[in-house]
Amino acid sequence: MFAALAAELQQEPDEAVTSRAIVTRMRDLVPEADQVSLTIRTSRGHRTLASSDPLAREADALQYALGEGPCLEIADTGGWLRSGDVGADTRYPAWGPRASELGVGSLLAVAVTDRDEPLGALNLYSTRTGAFDDRDVVDLALVYAVHATTALSSARHVSTLQTAISSRHVIGMAQGIAMERYGIDQHQSFELLRRLSSTTNVKLRDVATQIVETRTIPHERVDD
Repeated sequence: MFAALAAELQQEPDEAVTSRAIVTRMRDLVPEADQVSLTIRTSRGHRTLASSDPLAREADALQYALGEGPCLEIADTGGWLRSGDVGADTRYPAWGPRASELGVGSLLAVAVTDRDEPLGALNLYSTRTGAFDDRDVVDLALVYAVHATTALSSARHVSTLQTAISSRHVIGMAQGIAMERYGIDQHQSFELLRRLSSTTNVKLRDVATQIVETRTIPHERVDD
């Protein structure tokens, strides 16, 4: 079963598609999970990459807003955590009661970890209290999280490569425009783009995209 799941997840090269498949398959794998979401750590905090239901996304967003909750804790530290009654859980005095009002009864959060570095958490929500109390269910979720990590890491790697190739292509086109406009060589054209990026505080790729789209160069000047 896990081999089939792993093969299916690996077939999805797009991060968004992969993350949706991850939460969908987790929900199928653990019937107690009425809703599932995938929390990812970013340089700006945490965000929900995918969710199977609006309730899961709302419960996640509430944790981000309050800075409190099991998925935040697990996303940062790794491991797993269960709450059998979120409304009465003293570990989360702000988030628990409000999550209960949304309809969350229980939660199981398991880490998505790449090379011992937490990437985020898979969050399993149940509308009833007392769910996820079987250790076999926890182990099942933990094993699945390993496959989810592999699939997500692969999709991210592919996305990064595609972005890099696309950026290189756009920058090359912008260099061509600058070379034709000013009669400069490839090295000088790249230095021009780099200076424009620095002086305007705009990413090099975005400067290049603007030049390609408008066929004009900001502050059209080139040093000899």
